[in-house]
Amino acid sequence: MNIDELTIAQARKAVEDGKAIEAALGLGSKATPPATKSNGIGLSLIGSYVLVRCRDAGVHAGILESYDGRACVLTDSRRLWRFRVPMGKSSFLSGVANYGLADDSKLGDPVDRIMLTENCEVIACRAEAEKSIREFQTCTRTN
Repeated sequence: MNIDELTIAQARKAVEDGKAIEAALGLGSKATPPATKSNGIGLSLIGSYVLVRCRDAGVHAGILESYDGRACVLTDSRRLWRFRVPMGKSSFLSGVANYGLADDSKLGDPVDRIMLTENCEVIACRAEAEKSIREFQTCTRTN
């Protein structure tokens, strides 16, 4: 096979085959993959303050550093252990992304960086929601 005569489909297959061989041999990067998916919204949110719902890790808020399908990295991230929207605002996580948090919500301390896997949804936050989440009092142990 002459590399100069490969079709685009053949070249893509060769790249995928090479990745499969690297994975089987335990080669390749162990670092968080950069945002490389071309499926649109994930990449357009890089650098934005977002909410991420994960299958096993709950809900987190932070700045989207990288995105690759069902995995992402957030910086300046907080876990939303319990979230409620202010009275009179739309419910659910989309309400939090639009309006912020009610007083009976519970959040953890911010962490510098977290990798989240099995993401179910990534929602961009409005400015007032970001302010509410960033300034929300950390839930502390009382006994």
